[in-house]
This record gives sequence, structure tokens and C-alpha cells, in this order.
Amino acid sequence: MRILTHLIPLTLTLSACVAVVPTPIPGPVVAPAADLTQCGGNGLYVLVGHPATSLPDSGTWSYLRVIKPGTVVTMDYVANRLNARVDPMGRIVSLTCG
Repeated sequence: MRILTHLIPLTLTLSACVAVVPTPIPGPVVAPAADLTQCGGNGLYVLVGHPATSLPDSGTWSYLRVIKPGTVVTMDYVANRLNARVDPMGRIVSLTCG
């Protein structure tokens, strides 16, 4: 019993020496460059990681759809529509046609 009373403080002392590793804050998830030729968004993949406001007002696409987190979107496919998914901070995380 006496050995047990010495081991408990030793165990508590050693457990206090465990290093706490901070959890990294995740950055934006960047999707690979997609083929944007069908909707006329060629060259726009360089805007991934930039604010959605950096997208041009017009282009060769007929429709531009900015999709924010939690936004409900239809599943219809429109070939000349450019979809820009953004993170909660409004930065573009992916560009796709459809």
C-alpha cells in the first residue's frame, strides 16, 4: 500500500510533462484546376484563393453562380455556366462548369 501512495504522485507529476501540440488552423481548401473551356472560364483558375469579388463581371460564360457554404443549389447542368464555390470568408475554393 505504501508503494502505491508513492506511485500516484509520481504518475501525476510525469503526466504534467506531456507536451500539448496546438491544433493547426486549417486554411482554404484548394481544388485542383478544372477544365473550364466548356463554360469560357479559361485562365480563371489562378483566382482560386482570391476573393470572389475578383471574378470578372462578364466573360464568355452566360451565367456566373457563386456558391457560398450551406447554399442549396440545383443539380441541373448548364454547360455555359461558371460555378465559383467560396469559403466562409468569401475566397474562391473551386471553379467548375455546369
